[in-house]
Amino acid sequence: MPRTRWESALEELSRDNRSGAQEIADRALQLLIDIIGDSEPAGVITYRQWLLRISRQLVAAQPSMGILFRLVNDMLWATDGATGAVEMRQAALDYLQQHQARQMLALRSLIDAAVTEIGHYQAIMTYSRSSTVAHVLSAIGNKNMRIYCGEGRPMFEGQALASELGWAGLRVILGIDMALFGWLSEVQALVLGADSLALTGLINKVGTAQLVRAAVEADIPRIVLATTFKFMPKDFLADQYLRAGDPEEIMPLSSSNVEVRNVYFDVTPLEQITTVITEKGALQGENLLAELEAIETYPGLRRGPGER
Repeated sequence: MPRTRWESALEELSRDNRSGAQEIADRALQLLIDIIGDSEPAGVITYRQWLLRISRQLVAAQPSMGILFRLVNDMLWATDGATGAVEMRQAALDYLQQHQARQMLALRSLIDAAVTEIGHYQAIMTYSRSSTVAHVLSAIGNKNMRIYCGEGRPMFEGQALASELGWAGLRVILGIDMALFGWLSEVQALVLGADSLALTGLINKVGTAQLVRAAVEADIPRIVLATTFKFMPKDFLADQYLRAGDPEEIMPLSSSNVEVRNVYFDVTPLEQITTVITEKGALQGENLLAELEAIETYPGLRRGPGER
């Protein structure tokens, strides 16, 4: 892939504020396969430096999406034993070409586990749009279950989720985002997706932390659905990677006295999450911490937030 095409694809990826983490990861995976497949390895040191550079660029396009960091982090570990540049390229391609199948298998296992864990609820609440949550609710297929969700302002991805679930024959109650706080008394569980999960907390759409805190006070289970591909290394500092959007997505700037803050993400402390359902089943407490602590950052991968 020519460098200009790569940069154009990264810019397009960075502007995507509607797609879920998994959908963005699928596009990123194909971009990596294309650019690495088209690369011409020279020296082993030079090629490793190039792999590190494109990996940082990809992470910088969506720095809050832990699944992108894990994609390149694990790819680089897969190339670590290569002694030549051609061998390194092949190891990277082998990893990437097998990665999608591993993700699909993990998603199927997560869905099976989640159907068992939450399928008995008659009313649940979700927030924003998670393709994983949508897959699980569709798999449950309980047309008597009430699913409460908000619009997902400013880009209205919650409306897209409501339409998807409605077309699948499920019963959806849609309202403005702030209405969810008042509706917590009508549901049995708060079920969320994740952009990333780290020791420092859950990264998800802004407003998640406040909604979880309200669910804690109401003594409602807080359940996160995420494969372990979204789990971040133990040294990942979530609050350094929170992304802001264009203020005009909220309101056209018409006065120098108005400051528009379009924050996309926030961090919810892990101790406020009841359960994380993964392809390995339901993880809580020490079991969840052990999974997160086992992930190592590839040396040289991380620089500052958003740095390319």
